[in-house]
Amino acid sequence: MRRWIATMAVAVTVSVAVTGLGTAADAQTGPISPADALRRQLVENRGVTMSEVTTWGRDGGKNKSRQKTRAEFGKGTVTAIDFRDVPRSNASEPPVRFLRFKGRTYCQGWICPTPEGKTWVLFYEDEKSRPFLKSGEIDLGDPAALRAVLATTEAKRPGGVYDGTRATIHQGTITYAQLYKASLAFRDQYGRKPPAGRAAKVKISWRLWLGKDQLVRRVQTSWTELVINGTRVREFHVIDARLTGWGAKTDIPVPSTDETAKQGDWKDSPSSALS
Repeated sequence: MRRWIATMAVAVTVSVAVTGLGTAADAQTGPISPADALRRQLVENRGVTMSEVTTWGRDGGKNKSRQKTRAEFGKGTVTAIDFRDVPRSNASEPPVRFLRFKGRTYCQGWICPTPEGKTWVLFYEDEKSRPFLKSGEIDLGDPAALRAVLATTEAKRPGGVYDGTRATIHQGTITYAQLYKASLAFRDQYGRKPPAGRAAKVKISWRLWLGKDQLVRRVQTSWTELVINGTRVREFHVIDARLTGWGAKTDIPVPSTDETAKQGDWKDSPSSALS
């Protein structure tokens, strides 16, 4: 009997010790960060879809447009972007669509009419350029850029349910100068020259809805900047984007040579002469 009691005591002691170690390990691991959650998504032939509503204007005038973007991931980065304008019901011209890959951008629609027998235009070539998943100057496909934005968080609160997951809103402000330091997408868009003077101080107000899995489900951004084009005008921008289908199988093929017009060809097409 004494031997049985001693054996049980040892077993309980070992069990408590192991449980304690497990708890400590779990505590060290902790919840996943949004940057790490994004990094886990950046695997080959997976992606996400984003729908945006963009509002902008100046001097009391206001314009609105809608866009839809599919992003394809691979090897820790965004490998391709399929971006298209959502046409209005009364639109008379074909909507604009861009395919972006590392070093190349292809185009369809009224901006880049194609010659007969072609369906795409080689719109832009630059070996330094790469596709980005961004909304309102916020790069949503770069873990380091996302981490930098979230480092400026000023408040958090519950944010409802998006894409089937309960979300938490993080909100704050970030300047053009801060974005230029943190974001490859912003540097690329800004001409790879850092903003200076008043431009460096432009503030973007942002809100990110993060699901329980720490992935972004919605992002809202707004900012106002001074535009000098003969006169000094303040221009405002408001963008509301929703992301769905993280991890969906995605394949955005590069247009073939046979279906693509070269940069010089499309500008001389009959349809471009009329535009």
